[in-house]
Amino acid sequence: MANRPMDIGRLVMVPGAVLMLSADAVILTRSADVLPWIGNALVAVFYALIIWAYVRRGPAKATTTSHTAQVAAVVATLLPFAFPLLTGDRSGTGRQVATDVLLVASTAWSVWSLRSLGKNLSVIAQARDVVDDGPYRWIRHPLYTGEIVSSLGLAVAAGTAGAAGAWILLVSLQLYRAHHEERILLMTLPTYAAYRARTGAVLPWVSRGRSGGGVLPGRPVTGLQTASRRRVGR
Repeated sequence: MANRPMDIGRLVMVPGAVLMLSADAVILTRSADVLPWIGNALVAVFYALIIWAYVRRGPAKATTTSHTAQVAAVVATLLPFAFPLLTGDRSGTGRQVATDVLLVASTAWSVWSLRSLGKNLSVIAQARDVVDDGPYRWIRHPLYTGEIVSSLGLAVAAGTAGAAGAWILLVSLQLYRAHHEERILLMTLPTYAAYRARTGAVLPWVSRGRSGGGVLPGRPVTGLQTASRRRVGR
């Protein structure tokens, strides 16, 4: 029997997620405010699901060979960790509440999305199976949606032009990697074109794909970015 190819993503992501989950568990014991505690609890669930998904997943049916797309995926995954470095003056109460609401809502959405995506999870664009349950019933990239909104919360908390620029860059990278990923899914999975035709890209009923022609976003990609939500502006 041929040896199974080494899963590099698993070797990188599982230890990383374990480390972040451990750090988040420590933060949970120190959180006093309700919304931040809920947000950190959701982040812990998010990392636990990353571990669960990577341990369970099998070989990909196709993987991108584009170095540009691979770099974009890695940079988009790591970029949210830069937001704490871009923080200005401490945010006021109103801005902090807005930040917490954005982060809690987006992380809850991301947890739901990741639970639905399961073993199809990957950072680098890969094709495994079409997922059409949970939030994937309506949009093809619910994880991207959650990541964009959570990063907006980080940018609001930071309150600087640099953070706003980082958020715009992150949105651009997410859309680029999704665009590239969807091309692989269309070429590899026979049922993906029909799924794409009836769903929105990052919002329901917005940018629905057509059965042919150009491509918009994809699906199984996420990162560790929600961890950086913890202490920004606090």
